[in-house]
Amino acid sequence: MRLADDDRARVPFALIGVLLLVGSSTFAASLATTGPAPVDRSADVTADRVDAEATAALRTAVRDAARAAAREPVTAAAESEAGGALAGANTFRRYLRLRIFLAARDAMATVEHRRGTARARVSLGESVDTVPEALRHVSISGVDDGTALRVTIRNLTMTIEENGRVVDRERVNRTVTVGVPVLALHDRTQRFQSRLDADPIESPGLARRLTVGVTAIAQARGLGQYGGLPIENVLANRHVALSTNAGLLDAQRAAFGRSDPDAAAGVRRATLQTGVTDVFDPRTNSQVVSAATGQLPDPNAPERRDDADSGALPATRTISVGVNGTADQAFLGLLRGENGDQSLESIKRDGYTATVSVGADVSTVRNDHPPSPRAPGENWTLVYSHTSIDVSVEGSGRRTDVVRAGLGERRLYTATRRVVERHTIERTWVKVNETPRTTTASWRDISRVRVTVQGRLSDVPGPSEPVRPVFESAGPLSGPNLREGDAASRRLVSDLGGADAIARRAVTGGRTSASTTVTGDRPRDLKPWVYEDLTDLRDRVRELSVEVPASDAATGRVNGAARLAALVRERRAELIDAPSRYDGVADRTRVAARAAYLDRVIARLDARAEQTREQNAGIGRAFDAKGIAASRANKLADLTPDPPSPEKEFGSRSGVRGETTLVPDGDPAYLSSEPVDGALVDGIADDEQYVGLAVRNVNLFAVPYGDTADIVTRTLLGDPGRVSLRAAGQSLIAAGRALASSSNATLRARRNHLQTKVADSLGPVRRRAKRTLATETSLSRAERKSVVERALARWGGPGPQAVAAANGSLARTTASLAVAESAASGRTDDSVAEDRIRTALRVDLRRVATSESVRVSQAAVEEAVSATRKAAEKQAEETAKRATEKGIDRATDGRVGGIPAGLPISPTLSPWIATTNVWIIESRGAYGRFAVTTAAGETTYVRDGTAVSLDVDDDGSAELLGRNERIDFRVRTVAVVAVPAGGLGVGDRDGNVDERSVAWRDPEPGPRCVTPTGRCSRE
Repeated sequence: MRLADDDRARVPFALIGVLLLVGSSTFAASLATTGPAPVDRSADVTADRVDAEATAALRTAVRDAARAAAREPVTAAAESEAGGALAGANTFRRYLRLRIFLAARDAMATVEHRRGTARARVSLGESVDTVPEALRHVSISGVDDGTALRVTIRNLTMTIEENGRVVDRERVNRTVTVGVPVLALHDRTQRFQSRLDADPIESPGLARRLTVGVTAIAQARGLGQYGGLPIENVLANRHVALSTNAGLLDAQRAAFGRSDPDAAAGVRRATLQTGVTDVFDPRTNSQVVSAATGQLPDPNAPERRDDADSGALPATRTISVGVNGTADQAFLGLLRGENGDQSLESIKRDGYTATVSVGADVSTVRNDHPPSPRAPGENWTLVYSHTSIDVSVEGSGRRTDVVRAGLGERRLYTATRRVVERHTIERTWVKVNETPRTTTASWRDISRVRVTVQGRLSDVPGPSEPVRPVFESAGPLSGPNLREGDAASRRLVSDLGGADAIARRAVTGGRTSASTTVTGDRPRDLKPWVYEDLTDLRDRVRELSVEVPASDAATGRVNGAARLAALVRERRAELIDAPSRYDGVADRTRVAARAAYLDRVIARLDARAEQTREQNAGIGRAFDAKGIAASRANKLADLTPDPPSPEKEFGSRSGVRGETTLVPDGDPAYLSSEPVDGALVDGIADDEQYVGLAVRNVNLFAVPYGDTADIVTRTLLGDPGRVSLRAAGQSLIAAGRALASSSNATLRARRNHLQTKVADSLGPVRRRAKRTLATETSLSRAERKSVVERALARWGGPGPQAVAAANGSLARTTASLAVAESAASGRTDDSVAEDRIRTALRVDLRRVATSESVRVSQAAVEEAVSATRKAAEKQAEETAKRATEKGIDRATDGRVGGIPAGLPISPTLSPWIATTNVWIIESRGAYGRFAVTTAAGETTYVRDGTAVSLDVDDDGSAELLGRNERIDFRVRTVAVVAVPAGGLGVGDRDGNVDERSVAWRDPEPGPRCVTPTGRCSRE
């Protein structure tokens, strides 16, 4: 403390003046008298003593008032005259000032000192009857992180009396500092509450930690379920409760520098009880375990370092959107020429097609003019004239070598002729009385005529590059290379009468041009050469993919197909890989096939992108139906764990208190969604039960059909009352497995009904397989039927057959049997034919297996699924009532489960990119009592909802000031999970898609006592 700030044991200036006055009088009297006279210093000593006592009393009053305000804080002002003065942003600080005033008033009432005839006393002035008047006397501020409290009391009145007569009265301000961390306790508790109220996207806090925690659990368990672990309920309320309490621990550490030891122990116990650790691999990132359980990572864990990947959770953070089956679809479409586009055969034909044209170009060498008429004499009149022309063609020879004439053009024939036109004109003249006379004149016109025949290659897809050689045998296959153009050119010239005739007509008029289309012979090896090159490209294109955030895909915020189409467009030239000069028409045809194929791939990807846009719109509608914006869900899904808060002390070693440790103490320490005896919860009546947490989680896509999934798919797949063949087949398998270990008449009847429906839906699959074999092979009808039935027989029943048809297994088996049958009969050992068979069956069966024509009645599926669940639950209860999920799996020989779940990310499951699911989570909680104390325990701040009253006007009756608010919270968030394509997907399969805890009841879900009203009686 600075000396200037310390007014302890100071004497008021007015008192010094009184003493000086008295002293001067005494001194004057002494001059007038003989001998010494005594000096009375009683007033001086009295003033000094009362000043010291007042300061000490104030310090005690402030310390006691601060601790009392912490024990019974007011954070919400009452709607009373006294409470209204405390209302506002700083209610607690106003309340603390009021308590300090009242304590100081009471303390000053006893501060008095007498000495001889002198008396000194201190008071807070005139009577104070209202809160605003009281507050004007006190100001407060925190010192050293709020661990000490500095208080200034204004208008202290010090009165000095001598012989009952007031000799001085002065108003002074007094400032004291006490080591009570009341402001640190309150402010840190408010910061804790702020973290509980924080929006998860905008700032760290409970909601963010809860979101990361439940996402970590759901992703880990979802991947475990996808991998085959018997997990029926991916995200349960016990997981939400655990993550909520882990988030509370995190918020406590951030706000107070410590967490409640009992709460930390409760989280550890709940972690074991919940079984979360069962799904964490020993190699799991410790940051994920921390996110799920609230435990602090090892100090040397990677997330303590600046690691760019430390925020990643062990789940499908991104989805690879690949060309995949679209490559096969485009390939088969090119082979067949579907949708009116060019087929591979037509491209090869066009590649070996050219137009051969003959024409003549005329240039003038000499162009004379007819001589002017010249009369034989005078008075002769021209009455008639006649011109005759004699045409001769001079020159001979031709060139038939191939000469480049332009890009894709060649000159195949050239002949040059000189055409001479000799003109003779005869004019007849007459004159009166004279015999008519005739005069003659002549002249010549000379032209040069070039007769050419050009061959031009037909247009084909692909880059326009020079072709060398062409119209002569050569090229990579040593084929004819359109050499037929030479013969065609000669035929054209001959049909027009030869070069002389064409040259004559070019000058005199007549037909000089003609054209014909030449389709050249193709090398025998062209077909396999182009096909194999194309399959190499197909396989390369199939592997192309783009990575998109899984959360973006799950929430409909990204169009992977559109990105993929853009990628293929961008790399089109690279994939075509056209040379700067084609090595003959075979090379040009090969590249044309590549270009046409890529154009088909892009077109199909564009169609996929449009379907994805429609699906994304449906996902948005599904979120809207649950009151959550898809964009917000997407941001929540991208949240990553915040760094853990280290332990800390508040204040400094050189401060009034020194370093101070704050320890939170929640009651109950672990907020459970189950009732807790009131005897274990301070602030709650012992004979009641308290539920500190109400939680709810809703699985948005529990099954790949039903109301929510229908919102997404109805515009794409038609009737929402029907289920995909894959989902129906998986449900049928699950029902069969349940029957294998449990005799249940209801389940058997429903299984049989669903089996009939699935078998009926397999009819179109059979017919499509036979038609494809008829198109692509030379097998007989009986052989085709045998191949298809043998392929189906590999799977024992409609359920497995339906799944095999949907996942491509049936197509692969059918193709292998068909190829083997053809080879055995000696009808083919052609690798091209074999690849074409396999490709056609892959595409055709995938198309029919995902079409509307094979979808199964949703009612039949749901009935079987419901019966399956009940049978599995009964069996599990009979086998091991307290078994874990792994124990149930062992006891039932792995027959529990098998029901599909989740939303396949692909409108038609072809191609199936991934399966996603979303859980909407709500958590509402409150501590019955929440206290924060110092490590020494001398000051405790309590929030338990207690009302506070004080006697402000000293009339003997307490006025209601307000109450302290319980520490509570409300969180609504989402957890997004994505797993790879295939399998049974991901999601809750136990039939409870809307899981609510006991305290989630109408009319207002939330923490409560187990009473008819939900209200709690105070202890």
